[in-house]
Amino acid sequence: MSRKPEPLNAGPPRKRCPVCGQVSYSVEGIHPQCAARQSDTQRVTQSKAALAASHSTAAAATKADLNPWHTTCPKCHAVVHIRRKVCECGQPLIERQN
Repeated sequence: MSRKPEPLNAGPPRKRCPVCGQVSYSVEGIHPQCAARQSDTQRVTQSKAALAASHSTAAAATKADLNPWHTTCPKCHAVVHIRRKVCECGQPLIERQN
């Protein structure tokens, strides 16, 4: 059986990245791409939540701007699909008369 030779100048063991667990080549002990991914997760979750909130409360400018399959909530003025019976704010929607 052959074995790998021991290194001549064996120094202290290299640090492992706390995000991915691989041996890190960085002085700080974390890969730059892992540090960026770790810092971006909070920003991405906040921006997704803000985008979802803006979509749910977006009001149409006029009735002409509305899609025929959407209506506005009389209470919060959110754009809601015509088949929904209750808005997200809890307001019952009035059925259209044809």
